Amino acid sequence: MNAEYRISGLPASPGIAIGRAFVYRKGAVTAVKYRVSDTGRELEKFKAGLIRAKAEFSELKQQIVLRMGEEAAAIWDAQLLMLDDPETFEGTVRRIREQRQDAASSFKEVMEEVAQGMQNSSNAYLKERSADIRDMIWRVIKHIEAQSTLPRQDLPRDAIVLAHELSPADTALMSHKKILGFITETGGKTSHTAIVARSLEIPAVVGAPDLMLKAATGQPVILDGARGLAIFNPGPQTLELYREEQKVFLKHLTNLKRLRRQKAVTRDGHQVELSANIEMPEETASVLSHGAKGVGLYRTEFLFLTSDHLPTEEEQFQVYRKVAVKLSPDPVIFRTFDLGGDKLDNKTGPLSEANPFMGWRAIRFCLDRPEVFKPQLRAILRASAHGQVKIMLPMICCLSEVIRAKKVIAEVKIELKEQGHKFDPNCQMGIMVETPSAALTARQLAREVDFFSIGSNDLTQYTLAVDRSNQKVAGLYDPFNPAVLRLIREVAEQGHRAGIWVGMCGEMCADPLAMPLLLGLGLDEFSMNPASVPEIKRMIMNLSVDECRKVAARVMEEPDPMAVRRILFDFVGTILPDLKLAGRICSLERN
Repeated sequence: MNAEYRISGLPASPGIAIGRAFVYRKGAVTAVKYRVSDTGRELEKFKAGLIRAKAEFSELKQQIVLRMGEEAAAIWDAQLLMLDDPETFEGTVRRIREQRQDAASSFKEVMEEVAQGMQNSSNAYLKERSADIRDMIWRVIKHIEAQSTLPRQDLPRDAIVLAHELSPADTALMSHKKILGFITETGGKTSHTAIVARSLEIPAVVGAPDLMLKAATGQPVILDGARGLAIFNPGPQTLELYREEQKVFLKHLTNLKRLRRQKAVTRDGHQVELSANIEMPEETASVLSHGAKGVGLYRTEFLFLTSDHLPTEEEQFQVYRKVAVKLSPDPVIFRTFDLGGDKLDNKTGPLSEANPFMGWRAIRFCLDRPEVFKPQLRAILRASAHGQVKIMLPMICCLSEVIRAKKVIAEVKIELKEQGHKFDPNCQMGIMVETPSAALTARQLAREVDFFSIGSNDLTQYTLAVDRSNQKVAGLYDPFNPAVLRLIREVAEQGHRAGIWVGMCGEMCADPLAMPLLLGLGLDEFSMNPASVPEIKRMIMNLSVDECRKVAARVMEEPDPMAVRRILFDFVGTILPDLKLAGRICSLERN
């Protein structure tokens, strides 16, 4: 095919790359299940393969650290922890001994249960991690069966890598100096490919259907990471257009780097707090390098997912303290345990729910299981003696949940004081507003908490009754829907009437198009992926609150999300015309 053609996917990392396609196909490693006669020999085979796999993973992690830094390498910590997990080891050993099953398929079955649990999760980040677990399975089996390893990939200098999916190990084996961008058939904005691309500051498109059937190595290709578009065999006019756009975008990046140490202050002197969403201590380096002011959302689930047991108070304290010290004096908001029945079976006993994501989860689970909730609260409060720490409760639906949680926190403070532990007695406690019921009762809730943080992802999902991971209805998921916007406005108004600050920690606040609206609605703080902070900071520095209020008033009269986008798109275009030219605003261009 020599004619120009296009493949659309999801925008994962912004930018424009012009190069040639390099189609990456992973070699086959098999695990054929069979019965063994000598279980002792099979056990030794498993142990030896595990040792070799750990050594390879450690080496690959060091390569990632050297090339891309600790943030991009952090995913390896989870994989190495799983390989060291006693449950992983013992589960495999039991299958070999009791079922006389071969080592490779025994290990595969144990880890597939973990991967499937993540795949079934309602959490988009956990869904993406299931692919990483399956890659780990593949690599361990390779060592158990002593199958040949993959050669390091010899890439051309202008390579745009195309693949079905890319794992941490896949990218570690590539020469990043030659890679201009990534395109994959699978994945979302939190996939490993997206994380690596943002770390390298190169464009990426994920979720591009039939990519491997339609493309071939050597084809000229333009990759538009902001619009989620790949253009193969581009014609002269397309090339000229994108070369000009690329120049504008590169200039834009240079300007952004100069803003990283500046405060986010509007033209009329209104200061806005920009913080980061993270989940591992290693990500604090990215928080600092991108100029975020602390952490607005620390997802504590990582500790629970990488262990075969509920983490102890001391294990949690060491992690929380490390983050608080590293980012002091800036604040760190720790969200308490936010996982449901899909992740609790092997740690708390059997669970069976038809819909665990709207069932016994998050704050509901924690309030019912004080032996889980209290140690985490103790760990967070103890960390508050080492930095500016705050507590945030997820998935609040009613006032009684807040009252009960506050009672538990008060009990924990009394216990810590009696035991001589240091902590901040005035440690703030807030809630995530991510359910319509919480938004509609914000007036009552605001009297009981120190802050609100709107979780726009779930608030949109629950308000519109749309599972954003379900491709059949994902097109209905829209944070600019008037129903969602009215709930956001209600939360901001009621929070301010009660004298508390109101923030947002969902993907919506990382969209430059949404920022004038959110400022106009009165939000005080925004927390996002660290790499998004400079872009949003630039937007804020070119806005005035008075103008934003006027735009928000217009927007709130519109009944249609596309009309909302058009108003915001035109407004932003008058403030920062280069955003349009650089393809930075892609919210308008929805499938």
